[in-house]
Amino acid sequence: MANVAKLLHSNGDAPSFLKNLQLDDNGHSELKAARAKVRRCLRAEFAKASKAEFGVTVQPRFFTQGSYAYKTINEPAWTPPQQKDLDDGAYLPMTFVQGAKPSVAAAAFFTVVDRALQELAKTEGWKFVRKPTCARLIISNDAHIDVPLYAIPDAQFMLLEKALQARTFDGALDARADSIDRWDALPSDCVLLAHREEGWKASDPRKIHDWFVDAVELYGERLRRVCRYLKAWRDHNRPHLDGVSSILLMVCAWEAFEDLGRPNVPDRDDKALLSVAERLPRLLAGPVCSPTDPDEKICARLDDDDRRVAVQMAGQLQATLTEIVEKCFDPNEAVRQLNGLFGDRIPDRIDLVDVTKAAHAEVRSHPVRIAAAPEVGKSVSA
Repeated sequence: MANVAKLLHSNGDAPSFLKNLQLDDNGHSELKAARAKVRRCLRAEFAKASKAEFGVTVQPRFFTQGSYAYKTINEPAWTPPQQKDLDDGAYLPMTFVQGAKPSVAAAAFFTVVDRALQELAKTEGWKFVRKPTCARLIISNDAHIDVPLYAIPDAQFMLLEKALQARTFDGALDARADSIDRWDALPSDCVLLAHREEGWKASDPRKIHDWFVDAVELYGERLRRVCRYLKAWRDHNRPHLDGVSSILLMVCAWEAFEDLGRPNVPDRDDKALLSVAERLPRLLAGPVCSPTDPDEKICARLDDDDRRVAVQMAGQLQATLTEIVEKCFDPNEAVRQLNGLFGDRIPDRIDLVDVTKAAHAEVRSHPVRIAAAPEVGKSVSA
């Protein structure tokens, strides 16, 4: 048995996998500086567009969401093509976008944003990319900003306006879109995500955000760390696991913790990760539902072939972690096998692997057995 918990996470100065996943100061600064430029650009563009169209000035509110807000963002494993990203949702009050049919309003929303961000991209030397539910700005070889667009009920917009940037929201998850192109056929009490081809989708990122905040409060930072380990495993094994989204892995980790129950979650990161890995093949076999909406399948991106590969690779993850944590007594072999799972960001430090205590714990875990005294024959002196 190898205790490799310190290889995964350490509070001291020793290196660890988690520390090697962290964005450095330059990475954070790059994303935050680009976010500030995007916000200034869109505020100015909407000020002009709303004044010309409606005679009043309406400015969007912005809320950072996704992994950056969750604090689950990792440095990419392979650059290029992988990139770190920051999702910054742009919100407008519902009445501002209701002046036309929903599909027309969504298209107009994207037109304003695309026009502004294309000009910004030219100025900054960035690359602009249209995505189905957002505008993307590739700001460097290993980083991009996504701007999803939302319409929110006016009363909630006012609350968010007063809150300014006090809260952050997780990435939007698509729900069912109404095929009828009428505002009264759309939900009236929820946030709507603009889609380039499908108009609007009911999608409130706050629900997922609140779920994850509550989950971490219940299970502690170990849940957040396990989510990051799983994301790093996914990223190291791309493109085989491209269809496995971050939110899917996060929900699977949470489902595993729920299955264990809080008192039974191991207090070592390696054992906690193994406990999740033991359940991951079954969970990825699906279906996996959103924790905030049982009717929403968050594994929808996985087609049959991708799911089969994901389940197979999750089985390999579980088997290798079991071999390391429960059977391995060689520190060099433990490091080597972890490196195979997660890449060279696992520290090459056998001194951080404890097999002595693990061996003692294995011995103590078995009941004491009293062996019968061996029979000794009579001795005869010569």
